[in-house]
Amino acid sequence: MKPRVAVIATGTELMRGRAVEAHLAYVARRLEAIGLEIDRHSACGDDLSRIVEEIRTAAARAPIVLLSGGLGPTQDDLTRAAAAQAFGRPLEFRPSAWRTIRARFRRFRVPMARINRRQAFFPRGARILPNSRGSAPGFALVAKGVHFFALPGPAPELRPMFERFVIPLLVRAFRLRRSTWWWEGCVVGLPEATVDERVRTLVARRPGTSYGLALSGGTVALHVQADKARSLRILIGDLEKEFGARWIGTRSLEETVADLLVRRRATIAVAESCTGGLVLHRLTSVPGISDVLREGWVTYSNASKAARLRVAPSLIRRRGAVSADVARAMARGAADVAGADVGVAVTGIAGPGGGSKKKPVGLVYHAVHYRGRTRTERRLFPGNRDQVKERAATCALDLVRRALLERGR
Repeated sequence: MKPRVAVIATGTELMRGRAVEAHLAYVARRLEAIGLEIDRHSACGDDLSRIVEEIRTAAARAPIVLLSGGLGPTQDDLTRAAAAQAFGRPLEFRPSAWRTIRARFRRFRVPMARINRRQAFFPRGARILPNSRGSAPGFALVAKGVHFFALPGPAPELRPMFERFVIPLLVRAFRLRRSTWWWEGCVVGLPEATVDERVRTLVARRPGTSYGLALSGGTVALHVQADKARSLRILIGDLEKEFGARWIGTRSLEETVADLLVRRRATIAVAESCTGGLVLHRLTSVPGISDVLREGWVTYSNASKAARLRVAPSLIRRRGAVSADVARAMARGAADVAGADVGVAVTGIAGPGGGSKKKPVGLVYHAVHYRGRTRTERRLFPGNRDQVKERAATCALDLVRRALLERGR
Protein backbone atom coordinates (compact mmCIF):
# COMPACT_ATOMS: atom_id res chain seq x y z
CA MET A 1 0.00 0.00 0.00
CA LYS A 2 1.32 3.43 -0.94
CA PRO A 3 2.12 5.78 1.95
CA ARG A 4 -0.21 8.73 2.32
CA VAL A 5 0.98 12.31 1.93
CA ALA A 6 -0.37 15.38 3.72
CA VAL A 7 0.45 18.91 2.57
CA ILE A 8 0.11 22.03 4.72
CA ALA A 9 0.42 25.63 3.50
CA THR A 10 0.95 28.32 6.13
CA GLY A 11 0.52 32.08 6.02
CA THR A 12 -2.10 34.53 7.19
CA GLU A 13 -1.98 36.13 3.73
CA LEU A 14 -3.41 32.88 2.32
CA MET A 15 -6.33 32.94 4.71
CA ARG A 16 -7.15 36.58 3.91
CA GLY A 17 -7.09 36.14 0.15
CA ARG A 18 -4.00 38.30 -0.36
CA ALA A 19 -1.98 35.39 -1.74
CA VAL A 20 -2.71 32.11 -3.52
CA GLU A 21 -1.31 28.71 -2.53
CA ALA A 22 0.86 28.04 -5.56
CA HIS A 23 2.63 24.79 -4.74
CA LEU A 24 -0.05 22.11 -4.69
CA ALA A 25 -0.16 21.33 -8.43
CA TYR A 26 3.62 21.19 -8.72
CA VAL A 27 4.07 19.02 -5.61
CA ALA A 28 1.25 16.68 -6.68
CA ARG A 29 2.81 16.11 -10.11
CA ARG A 30 6.26 15.45 -8.72
CA LEU A 31 4.91 13.04 -6.11
CA GLU A 32 2.83 11.24 -8.71
CA ALA A 33 5.97 10.54 -10.72
CA ILE A 34 7.33 8.45 -7.83
CA GLY A 35 4.06 6.71 -7.10
CA LEU A 36 2.67 8.93 -4.33
CA GLU A 37 -0.58 10.86 -4.08
CA ILE A 38 -1.68 13.66 -1.79
CA ASP A 39 -4.32 12.42 0.64
CA ARG A 40 -4.84 15.65 2.59
CA HIS A 41 -4.28 19.34 1.87
CA SER A 42 -4.84 22.12 4.38
CA ALA A 43 -3.90 25.72 5.07
CA CYS A 44 -3.69 27.81 8.23
CA GLY A 45 -2.64 31.28 9.31
CA ASP A 46 0.42 32.36 11.25
CA ASP A 47 -0.75 31.17 14.64
CA LEU A 48 1.45 28.80 16.63
CA SER A 49 -1.31 26.69 18.16
CA ARG A 50 -3.09 26.33 14.79
CA ILE A 51 0.08 25.22 13.00
CA VAL A 52 0.86 22.72 15.77
CA GLU A 53 -2.69 21.39 15.47
CA GLU A 54 -2.42 21.06 11.69
CA ILE A 55 0.91 19.22 11.92
CA ARG A 56 -0.44 16.79 14.52
CA THR A 57 -3.64 16.18 12.54
CA ALA A 58 -1.68 15.57 9.34
CA ALA A 59 0.84 13.32 11.09
CA ALA A 60 -1.95 11.19 12.55
CA ARG A 61 -3.29 10.63 9.06
CA ALA A 62 -0.17 10.30 6.89
CA PRO A 63 3.44 9.11 7.32
CA ILE A 64 4.64 11.91 5.02
CA VAL A 65 3.90 15.55 5.86
CA LEU A 66 5.06 18.49 3.73
CA LEU A 67 4.72 22.02 5.06
CA SER A 68 5.50 25.23 3.17
CA GLY A 69 6.12 28.70 4.59
CA GLY A 70 7.04 30.18 7.94
CA LEU A 71 10.82 29.74 7.74
CA GLY A 72 11.76 33.43 7.68
CA PRO A 73 13.30 35.39 10.57
CA THR A 74 10.30 37.42 11.75
CA GLN A 75 7.99 36.80 14.70
CA ASP A 76 5.22 35.40 12.49
CA ASP A 77 7.54 32.74 11.01
CA LEU A 78 6.53 29.90 13.32
CA THR A 79 7.26 26.65 11.47
CA ARG A 80 10.39 25.75 13.45
CA ALA A 81 8.71 26.29 16.80
CA ALA A 82 5.51 24.53 15.70
CA ALA A 83 7.36 21.43 14.48
CA ALA A 84 9.40 21.31 17.68
CA GLN A 85 6.23 21.42 19.77
CA ALA A 86 4.23 19.02 17.59
CA PHE A 87 6.91 16.31 17.67
CA GLY A 88 8.32 16.99 21.13
CA ARG A 89 11.76 17.94 19.84
CA PRO A 90 13.29 21.07 21.43
CA LEU A 91 14.87 23.69 19.18
CA GLU A 92 18.66 23.65 18.95
CA PHE A 93 21.05 26.21 17.53
CA ARG A 94 23.08 25.00 14.52
CA PRO A 95 26.34 26.96 14.10
CA SER A 96 26.87 25.60 10.56
CA ALA A 97 23.50 26.96 9.41
CA TRP A 98 24.27 30.32 11.02
CA ARG A 99 27.60 30.55 9.19
CA THR A 100 25.84 29.84 5.89
CA ILE A 101 23.19 32.50 6.51
CA ARG A 102 25.79 35.13 7.44
CA ALA A 103 27.92 34.25 4.41
CA ARG A 104 24.94 34.81 2.12
CA PHE A 105 24.31 38.29 3.50
CA ARG A 106 28.00 39.18 3.16
CA ARG A 107 28.09 37.91 -0.41
CA PHE A 108 25.23 40.17 -1.43
CA ARG A 109 26.45 43.04 0.78
CA VAL A 110 23.10 43.32 2.52
CA PRO A 111 22.86 44.37 6.19
CA MET A 112 21.67 41.52 8.40
CA ALA A 113 19.25 42.03 11.30
CA ARG A 114 19.76 40.28 14.62
CA ILE A 115 16.51 38.36 14.22
CA ASN A 116 18.00 36.42 11.29
CA ARG A 117 19.69 34.27 13.92
CA ARG A 118 16.28 32.64 14.52
CA GLN A 119 16.70 30.85 11.18
CA ALA A 120 19.60 28.81 12.57
CA PHE A 121 17.41 27.00 15.13
CA PHE A 122 15.96 23.59 14.26
CA PRO A 123 14.13 20.78 16.08
CA ARG A 124 16.55 18.29 17.63
CA GLY A 125 17.51 15.57 15.14
CA ALA A 126 16.39 17.55 12.08
CA ARG A 127 18.39 17.44 8.88
CA ILE A 128 19.04 20.89 7.42
CA LEU A 129 18.02 21.34 3.78
CA PRO A 130 20.20 24.09 2.22
CA ASN A 131 18.40 26.84 0.32
CA SER A 132 20.23 27.68 -2.91
CA ARG A 133 17.88 30.58 -3.70
CA GLY A 134 17.26 32.30 -0.38
CA SER A 135 18.29 32.81 3.23
CA ALA A 136 15.78 30.41 4.82
CA PRO A 137 17.01 26.81 5.12
CA GLY A 138 14.43 24.06 5.21
CA PHE A 139 14.63 20.91 7.28
CA ALA A 140 13.60 17.25 7.32
CA LEU A 141 12.65 15.43 10.48
CA VAL A 142 11.76 11.80 11.16
CA ALA A 143 9.77 11.58 14.39
CA LYS A 144 7.03 9.29 15.69
CA GLY A 145 7.06 7.35 12.44
CA VAL A 146 6.43 10.47 10.36
CA HIS A 147 8.69 11.97 7.71
CA PHE A 148 8.19 15.73 8.07
CA PHE A 149 9.56 18.29 5.61
CA ALA A 150 9.55 22.05 6.20
CA LEU A 151 10.04 24.01 2.98
CA PRO A 152 10.21 27.74 2.09
CA GLY A 153 7.10 29.54 0.90
CA PRO A 154 8.40 31.20 -2.31
CA ALA A 155 8.23 28.86 -5.32
CA PRO A 156 11.74 29.74 -6.63
CA GLU A 157 13.11 28.52 -3.30
CA LEU A 158 10.79 25.58 -2.66
CA ARG A 159 11.11 23.83 -6.01
CA PRO A 160 14.92 23.39 -6.15
CA MET A 161 14.87 22.16 -2.54
CA PHE A 162 12.06 19.75 -3.33
CA GLU A 163 13.90 18.31 -6.34
CA ARG A 164 17.32 18.11 -4.72
CA PHE A 165 16.36 16.77 -1.29
CA VAL A 166 12.73 15.80 -0.75
CA ILE A 167 12.27 13.50 -3.75
CA PRO A 168 15.54 11.54 -3.16
CA LEU A 169 14.87 11.23 0.59
CA LEU A 170 11.36 9.88 -0.03
CA VAL A 171 12.55 7.44 -2.69
CA ARG A 172 15.15 5.99 -0.31
CA ALA A 173 12.96 5.97 2.80
CA PHE A 174 9.98 4.25 1.18
CA ARG A 175 11.82 2.31 -1.54
CA LEU A 176 9.78 3.99 -4.25
CA ARG A 177 10.22 3.63 -7.94
CA ARG A 178 8.93 5.72 -10.75
CA SER A 179 5.41 4.67 -11.69
CA THR A 180 4.54 7.33 -14.25
CA TRP A 181 6.39 9.43 -16.78
CA TRP A 182 5.21 12.94 -17.46
CA TRP A 183 6.07 15.84 -19.70
CA GLU A 184 4.85 19.41 -20.15
CA GLY A 185 4.74 21.43 -23.33
CA CYS A 186 2.93 24.34 -24.90
CA VAL A 187 0.80 25.11 -27.95
CA VAL A 188 0.45 28.66 -29.20
CA GLY A 189 -2.07 30.32 -31.50
CA LEU A 190 -4.97 27.87 -31.11
CA PRO A 191 -8.07 27.93 -28.88
CA GLU A 192 -8.07 25.61 -25.88
CA ALA A 193 -11.06 23.64 -27.20
CA THR A 194 -9.29 22.97 -30.52
CA VAL A 195 -6.14 21.79 -28.73
CA ASP A 196 -8.23 19.59 -26.44
CA GLU A 197 -10.04 17.94 -29.35
CA ARG A 198 -6.84 17.14 -31.21
CA VAL A 199 -4.92 15.93 -28.15
CA ARG A 200 -7.83 13.75 -27.05
CA THR A 201 -7.76 11.94 -30.38
CA LEU A 202 -4.03 11.24 -30.10
CA VAL A 203 -4.23 10.08 -26.48
CA ALA A 204 -7.10 7.71 -27.31
CA ARG A 205 -4.75 5.87 -29.69
CA ARG A 206 -2.13 5.32 -26.97
CA PRO A 207 -3.29 3.11 -24.06
CA GLY A 208 -1.83 4.06 -20.69
CA THR A 209 -1.56 7.76 -21.53
CA SER A 210 -3.52 10.76 -20.25
CA TYR A 211 -3.38 14.55 -20.43
CA GLY A 212 -4.48 17.86 -18.96
CA LEU A 213 -4.75 21.38 -20.35
CA ALA A 214 -4.54 24.87 -18.88
CA LEU A 215 -4.59 28.35 -20.39
CA SER A 216 -1.39 30.23 -19.65
CA GLY A 217 -0.78 33.75 -20.89
CA GLY A 218 -2.44 33.28 -24.27
CA THR A 219 -0.93 29.84 -24.83
CA VAL A 220 -2.30 26.39 -23.99
CA ALA A 221 -0.11 24.51 -21.53
CA LEU A 222 -0.27 20.75 -22.00
CA HIS A 223 0.59 18.09 -19.40
CA VAL A 224 0.83 14.50 -20.68
CA GLN A 225 1.75 11.36 -18.80
CA ALA A 226 2.14 7.66 -19.49
CA ASP A 227 2.72 4.43 -17.61
CA LYS A 228 5.75 3.67 -19.79
CA ALA A 229 8.62 5.87 -20.93
CA ARG A 230 8.37 4.56 -24.50
CA SER A 231 4.65 5.37 -24.68
CA LEU A 232 5.39 8.92 -23.57
CA ARG A 233 8.12 9.39 -26.20
CA ILE A 234 5.75 8.17 -28.95
CA LEU A 235 2.96 10.48 -27.76
CA ILE A 236 5.29 13.49 -27.71
CA GLY A 237 6.29 12.70 -31.29
CA ASP A 238 2.62 12.49 -32.25
CA LEU A 239 1.97 15.91 -30.69
CA GLU A 240 4.89 17.53 -32.50
CA LYS A 241 3.59 16.23 -35.85
CA GLU A 242 -0.01 17.19 -35.08
CA PHE A 243 0.65 20.82 -34.14
CA GLY A 244 3.64 21.57 -36.34
CA ALA A 245 4.66 25.23 -36.09
CA ARG A 246 2.10 25.79 -33.31
CA TRP A 247 4.10 23.47 -31.04
CA ILE A 248 6.76 25.14 -28.90
CA GLY A 249 7.54 22.22 -26.61
CA THR A 250 8.99 22.60 -23.14
CA ARG A 251 10.43 26.08 -23.47
CA SER A 252 8.46 29.26 -22.98
CA LEU A 253 7.50 31.33 -25.99
CA GLU A 254 10.04 34.03 -25.13
CA GLU A 255 12.81 31.43 -24.74
CA THR A 256 11.88 30.01 -28.14
CA VAL A 257 12.03 33.46 -29.75
CA ALA A 258 15.37 34.24 -28.10
CA ASP A 259 16.83 30.95 -29.31
CA LEU A 260 15.66 31.57 -32.87
CA LEU A 261 17.14 35.07 -32.86
CA VAL A 262 20.50 33.72 -31.71
CA ARG A 263 20.45 30.91 -34.30
CA ARG A 264 19.47 33.33 -37.09
CA ARG A 265 22.09 35.82 -35.82
CA ALA A 266 19.33 38.43 -35.87
CA THR A 267 18.87 41.40 -33.54
CA ILE A 268 15.49 42.74 -32.45
CA ALA A 269 13.87 46.02 -31.42
CA VAL A 270 10.45 46.31 -29.78
CA ALA A 271 7.83 49.07 -30.04
CA GLU A 272 4.81 48.80 -27.74
CA SER A 273 1.74 50.83 -27.04
CA CYS A 274 -1.14 49.00 -25.33
CA THR A 275 1.10 46.27 -23.83
CA GLY A 276 3.11 48.88 -21.93
CA GLY A 277 6.46 47.06 -22.05
CA LEU A 278 5.17 43.53 -21.45
CA VAL A 279 6.81 42.14 -24.59
CA LEU A 280 10.14 43.59 -23.47
CA HIS A 281 9.61 42.28 -19.95
CA ARG A 282 9.10 38.75 -21.21
CA LEU A 283 12.09 38.89 -23.53
CA THR A 284 14.38 40.27 -20.84
CA SER A 285 13.41 37.40 -18.53
CA VAL A 286 15.51 35.13 -20.80
CA PRO A 287 19.19 34.93 -19.80
CA GLY A 288 21.51 35.99 -22.62
CA ILE A 289 18.90 38.11 -24.43
CA SER A 290 21.34 41.03 -24.37
CA ASP A 291 23.15 39.38 -27.29
CA VAL A 292 20.20 40.04 -29.61
CA LEU A 293 17.97 42.71 -28.03
CA ARG A 294 18.90 46.20 -29.25
CA GLU A 295 16.28 48.61 -27.94
CA GLY A 296 12.68 48.97 -26.89
CA TRP A 297 10.12 51.74 -26.53
CA VAL A 298 6.73 52.19 -24.90
CA THR A 299 5.30 54.73 -27.31
CA TYR A 300 1.94 55.24 -25.66
CA SER A 301 1.13 58.64 -27.13
CA ASN A 302 0.83 59.59 -30.77
CA ALA A 303 3.60 62.15 -30.26
CA SER A 304 6.02 59.51 -29.02
CA LYS A 305 5.22 57.22 -31.95
CA ALA A 306 6.20 60.08 -34.26
CA ALA A 307 9.24 61.25 -32.28
CA ARG A 308 10.76 57.88 -31.36
CA LEU A 309 9.72 55.63 -34.24
CA ARG A 310 9.39 58.12 -37.11
CA VAL A 311 5.72 57.30 -37.67
CA ALA A 312 4.25 60.05 -39.83
CA PRO A 313 1.70 62.16 -37.87
CA SER A 314 -0.41 62.35 -41.01
CA LEU A 315 -0.65 58.54 -41.09
CA ILE A 316 -1.84 58.47 -37.48
CA ARG A 317 -4.44 61.17 -38.19
CA ARG A 318 -5.65 59.36 -41.31
CA ARG A 319 -5.69 55.75 -40.06
CA GLY A 320 -5.73 56.11 -36.30
CA ALA A 321 -3.10 54.93 -33.83
CA VAL A 322 -4.82 51.53 -33.63
CA SER A 323 -4.47 50.36 -37.21
CA ALA A 324 -2.51 47.95 -39.36
CA ASP A 325 -0.74 50.84 -41.11
CA VAL A 326 0.50 52.40 -37.87
CA ALA A 327 1.58 49.00 -36.49
CA ARG A 328 3.52 48.42 -39.71
CA ALA A 329 5.16 51.85 -39.48
CA MET A 330 6.05 51.26 -35.81
CA ALA A 331 7.74 47.93 -36.59
CA ARG A 332 9.73 49.40 -39.47
CA GLY A 333 10.64 52.47 -37.43
CA ALA A 334 11.83 50.36 -34.49
CA ALA A 335 14.08 48.29 -36.73
CA ASP A 336 15.45 51.34 -38.54
CA VAL A 337 16.07 53.50 -35.47
CA ALA A 338 17.73 50.67 -33.51
CA GLY A 339 19.59 49.26 -36.49
CA ALA A 340 18.00 45.88 -35.74
CA ASP A 341 17.22 43.01 -38.09
CA VAL A 342 13.75 42.52 -36.61
CA GLY A 343 11.24 45.13 -35.51
CA VAL A 344 8.05 44.10 -33.70
CA ALA A 345 5.19 46.42 -32.78
CA VAL A 346 1.92 46.28 -30.83
CA THR A 347 -0.85 48.88 -30.80
CA GLY A 348 -4.40 48.40 -29.54
CA ILE A 349 -7.18 49.14 -27.07
CA ALA A 350 -6.74 47.28 -23.77
CA GLY A 351 -9.84 48.81 -22.16
CA PRO A 352 -11.99 48.99 -20.25
CA GLY A 353 -12.69 52.32 -21.97
CA GLY A 354 -11.53 53.84 -25.22
CA GLY A 355 -13.34 51.50 -27.59
CA SER A 356 -15.91 52.22 -30.26
CA LYS A 357 -18.18 50.23 -32.57
CA LYS A 358 -15.55 50.36 -35.29
CA LYS A 359 -12.63 49.75 -32.96
CA PRO A 360 -13.86 47.84 -29.90
CA VAL A 361 -12.00 47.13 -26.67
CA GLY A 362 -9.65 44.21 -27.20
CA LEU A 363 -8.73 45.18 -30.77
CA VAL A 364 -4.97 44.88 -31.25
CA TYR A 365 -2.74 45.17 -34.31
CA HIS A 366 0.65 43.47 -34.40
CA ALA A 367 3.44 43.87 -36.93
CA VAL A 368 6.85 42.35 -37.48
CA HIS A 369 9.45 43.64 -39.92
CA TYR A 370 12.18 41.18 -40.96
CA ARG A 371 14.42 40.95 -44.01
CA GLY A 372 12.61 43.68 -45.92
CA ARG A 373 9.16 42.23 -45.35
CA THR A 374 6.54 43.56 -42.95
CA ARG A 375 3.70 41.36 -41.79
CA THR A 376 0.67 42.53 -39.79
CA GLU A 377 -2.08 40.75 -37.89
CA ARG A 378 -5.39 41.99 -36.51
CA ARG A 379 -6.70 40.30 -33.36
CA LEU A 380 -9.70 40.89 -31.13
CA PHE A 381 -9.01 39.59 -27.63
CA PRO A 382 -11.65 38.91 -24.96
CA GLY A 383 -11.04 39.56 -21.28
CA ASN A 384 -10.16 42.39 -18.94
CA ARG A 385 -7.32 44.88 -19.38
CA ASP A 386 -4.60 42.61 -18.01
CA GLN A 387 -5.79 39.65 -20.07
CA VAL A 388 -5.84 41.70 -23.28
CA LYS A 389 -2.32 42.95 -22.59
CA GLU A 390 -0.96 39.50 -21.87
CA ARG A 391 -2.62 37.90 -24.89
CA ALA A 392 -1.44 40.74 -27.11
CA ALA A 393 2.16 40.28 -25.88
CA THR A 394 1.94 36.54 -26.55
CA CYS A 395 0.65 37.17 -30.06
CA ALA A 396 3.49 39.62 -30.74
CA LEU A 397 6.13 37.12 -29.64
CA ASP A 398 4.48 34.38 -31.68
CA LEU A 399 4.44 36.60 -34.75
CA VAL A 400 8.19 37.09 -34.38
CA ARG A 401 8.64 33.35 -33.91
CA ARG A 402 6.73 32.50 -37.08
CA ALA A 403 8.51 35.16 -39.11
CA LEU A 404 11.89 33.81 -38.04
CA LEU A 405 10.85 30.25 -38.85
CA GLU A 406 9.40 31.11 -42.27
CA ARG A 407 12.14 33.45 -43.44
CA GLY A 408 14.88 31.26 -42.01
CA ARG A 409 14.12 28.31 -44.26
